[in-house]
Amino acid sequence: MDLKERHEIRNLTRHPWEMSRCRVVVDLLKDLLTEGTHVLDIGCGDLFVEEYLLKDRSDCFFYCVDTAYSDQEVEALKGKYTQVKVYNTFEAFMKENIQIDVILLLDVVEHIKDDCGFLRDLMNHSCMTLNTRVLITVPAFQCLFSSHDHFLGHYRRYNMKKLSTLLREAGLENCECGYFYSILLLPRFFQKLKEYMIGVGDETTDLVEWKGGRKLTLFLCWIFTMDYRMNRVLNRIGVKLPGLSNYVICRKERV
Repeated sequence: MDLKERHEIRNLTRHPWEMSRCRVVVDLLKDLLTEGTHVLDIGCGDLFVEEYLLKDRSDCFFYCVDTAYSDQEVEALKGKYTQVKVYNTFEAFMKENIQIDVILLLDVVEHIKDDCGFLRDLMNHSCMTLNTRVLITVPAFQCLFSSHDHFLGHYRRYNMKKLSTLLREAGLENCECGYFYSILLLPRFFQKLKEYMIGVGDETTDLVEWKGGRKLTLFLCWIFTMDYRMNRVLNRIGVKLPGLSNYVICRKERV
């Protein structure tokens, strides 16, 4: 969950999208995480992803950076997790002088005005090696830009072509990419249409307002996760269905 949403949250029930995205991340990383893997999560939010990953990968180490954390919150999180360290500046993380095996940018680059410059600078940091893998997820299709994006401070949404161009200009080599959550395209389209016709409502998000019970939450989580799995299988045989989100696994371009 984005920390901006955490400060607005009105209940303790996780949205099925958020739960499913953790399962998506676990699946995308299953061949990249081994014993002793060092993972850097930039824009980590409230550490829900790390808590989920640690259930299966307690032998990995996570370094989590999010500028929305206050100094007091960083201090309070010290010692809470044995294998998780939290920072509110990238400079603070760099003092660790650690080489990173996997970088997570989960719905992050759309928040950055100069996304290409950010990625190019990241690739030049000493924590990066030629073997470092980067997992990026972003919201898809600029035509679906809505109040949800505005509330979260997004500059843009992406498609496969735009994401591929971004990687090439930033000096990254695309290892695998695809869409997921095709099932959510139609609801988002109608949300966009509603905003166009009657205007924008309150600045909030579904993650904040979700009130579904446990059974409904788990069922929808399963539906969303099956959507991702189907899309990934089809993607591997050359059938690329559109979805509400993009993912890409990439690495520093070999010259």
